[in-house]
Amino acid sequence: MAGEAILDLSDLINLATGGNGGTPEQINLYKSGLQNGAALGGTPVAGRLHSMWRWDGCPAAAGQTAPTTAAVPTNATDGSLKQSTPGSGKKKRLLGMVMTGLVAGSVILYDRLGHQGGLSGTTTTAQTTNLPTSALTRYTSGVGVEAWAEIYAIVGTTGTTVKLSSYTDDAGNTGQASQLVTFGATNAREQDRILPITLATGDKGVRAVASVQVTATTGTAGNFGVTLAYPLVVLPIPVPGVGALFSSFLLPGGPRDLGTNSDAALATAWFANGTTAPQLFGSVYFLEK
Repeated sequence: MAGEAILDLSDLINLATGGNGGTPEQINLYKSGLQNGAALGGTPVAGRLHSMWRWDGCPAAAGQTAPTTAAVPTNATDGSLKQSTPGSGKKKRLLGMVMTGLVAGSVILYDRLGHQGGLSGTTTTAQTTNLPTSALTRYTSGVGVEAWAEIYAIVGTTGTTVKLSSYTDDAGNTGQASQLVTFGATNAREQDRILPITLATGDKGVRAVASVQVTATTGTAGNFGVTLAYPLVVLPIPVPGVGALFSSFLLPGGPRDLGTNSDAALATAWFANGTTAPQLFGSVYFLEK
């Protein structure tokens, strides 16, 4: 059977050490918040979420341009960890993660299910996203899938709000409207900023986003888009220079299955404790069954 369940701790240890075709894989990860290709990275702000999708590092994403049309990233897309595709009849599973950095904060490992950019901070009518262009390929029910407004080029200094003006929720209801979130002005306008969008009451996730709307102009068009993300790990780094570890050994069902197709576009985001740009080092570990 494809993607068989991990039976018990003994089975897990056997797979993690290369037995029974477990094919352990280690991806070394480095991300620098100091540079985004030829441009400087956005300055972190305490208590805010920052995208590391285009940050320089390893695997490389140097100089990566912002998406323009709706796209579905995979493990072959620049900016992702680029873990190998599992063998025939197997699924890729997340075994663990260890990270450290030069400043305190939290690393979020997530599956980037879809993204789109090219939206304007000065347009106040609904802007079409068509995200994704077809149904989700991973976490297809939409449960737990989050929608983020992601800023690629700085928008204006006038504070306003933004919402998903039409999205499909986890129950398949179309035409849903999200709640308004702060957009523009200090701390909600800068490059690399992620603004999580609060869904309508009762919704558990997003299957698709048809359009997004800015309430009033920010004064500068900039460039932003909507990202659909499925968070997998939130790993706090409370002390600079000291490693933090996540292990899936004790999770119900064992290591997390990365999705039906196991082609997850695994990416990282940074939840800052302060204004110093992070430099993050670590490894992510996988196995197959």
